[in-house]
Amino acid sequence: MNSFMTTDAAQKPLNYFRVAWLSALAAALCLGLPAGLLLWLILFQQIHHSPVVKSLIDILQANGLYSIYIVVISSIIWSYLLGRISGYHPWWWIAVASALGILAAWFSPLANVDGILYDYRPSLPIHLNYAAAMVGLIGGVTLFVGLAYGLILRNIKAALMMAFTTSLVSVLTLLLTIALFDQFGIHVGTGNFAMSKVTVAGLLASAIMGGMVLGIEFSRFVREKRRQSPL
Repeated sequence: MNSFMTTDAAQKPLNYFRVAWLSALAAALCLGLPAGLLLWLILFQQIHHSPVVKSLIDILQANGLYSIYIVVISSIIWSYLLGRISGYHPWWWIAVASALGILAAWFSPLANVDGILYDYRPSLPIHLNYAAAMVGLIGGVTLFVGLAYGLILRNIKAALMMAFTTSLVSVLTLLLTIALFDQFGIHVGTGNFAMSKVTVAGLLASAIMGGMVLGIEFSRFVREKRRQSPL
């Protein structure tokens, strides 16, 4: 019997609605919230001052890589849940792909778009530089993770589809979130913790939409691979 999916599961039609909402929820809890953990803590500290929260903020601010490590660790839970949602049993391969994709994006030039833009256009308004930086980071993470998921399925078509569809949806969601906040006069550079508010909302919304698309695409290609690999 194939190791990653039972025959019965592969023969059943894919319940897109179930996959969509479960993937969106899992991505929000395991990716969106952890990605903005520092900023959530900062916002919480403004509402309710706590020595414990202040200590956590200081630790995360003093050790920038801790935030990305937290996302990598939380992506293990996402990978397990995606394995259950999609029927891909060796979920640890999803975990490896997720971790490598996140780290690859973080250490790639896409995570430093703001620095690159500042070198060439130091007069660029802060909110535009910020938007470009977030597009680079979120677009990079979703791109690399999608490619990695396709590689564990040994399917180039799946890799390209998951990479570009997930990246496109996530980036568009991010830009729409930034535009929505801007309609209420909240954009980076205006003070009053605008960057924290816009970023946590953008990360969460992008994770929800990107996770939903990635979950559907991954589940679809898992079933396609199972049909092509009979007992």
